Amino acid sequence: MDTWGAVIILFAGMWMLQVALTFVQSKHYKLTIREMSAYGPGFLGVGVAKRKLGVGSVIVLVTDLSGKVVEAREMTGVTLFARFRKNAELAGKSIEVLSKTEDSSSRSDAIRMAVERIREQQRLNAEAVM
Repeated sequence: MDTWGAVIILFAGMWMLQVALTFVQSKHYKLTIREMSAYGPGFLGVGVAKRKLGVGSVIVLVTDLSGKVVEAREMTGVTLFARFRKNAELAGKSIEVLSKTEDSSSRSDAIRMAVERIREQQRLNAEAVM
């Protein structure tokens, strides 16, 4: 019975560690979104692509009113230790160019999703102006 007690304590400890790391990652995500939404006039789009097996990706794009990416951050990984990093490759490109990404990686799926969110905001903004 002593072995089972140690296994249960180990399992409970690992579970509590996962809960704590999930909380930290969630806090980091919220902080990143808050920072990026503070940019001037424009649109913010978040794209998330999860894979059952493999690397997932989260992309956050901020564009100006014309649809040019002003700031881009990316979080890619399979663990709770992944953090957002600036992505200079996407900055300066238009969402039209980004939407035509052809490959089927989780990163490209996340970029296309973020672009679609920005387009939805642009449509709503155009309807509100009319």
